[in-house]
Amino acid sequence: MFVQIIVPIALFAMIFGIVYIAIVSSHRQNMAMIEAGLNPKEEEEKHNKLRNGLLILFVPIGILLGNMGHGLFGMAAETAAVVFAFLFGGLAMVLAYFIEDKKNNREF
Repeated sequence: MFVQIIVPIALFAMIFGIVYIAIVSSHRQNMAMIEAGLNPKEEEEKHNKLRNGLLILFVPIGILLGNMGHGLFGMAAETAAVVFAFLFGGLAMVLAYFIEDKKNNREF
């Protein structure tokens, strides 16, 4: 009886704590950037479009290749799709890093 009451309360408290910490840390980061003379909104939007675009492009390609080639790897179709989605997602992030690095080096 006691556990049936404590578990939902503890779950709610954990969710509240995680959300509270995320909001407070984001606010503190924004305030530190403002004190340093930077615009916090400008920094967030700088490279998100490239990363998101590459992820939106590469993850479905990974899922497709995982579903098509699961027999070659001896895996179930669902497992291969998830593995290839993560693999191609990571590939997209590495590619975005190199594109951003090349773009940043050209600006200086």
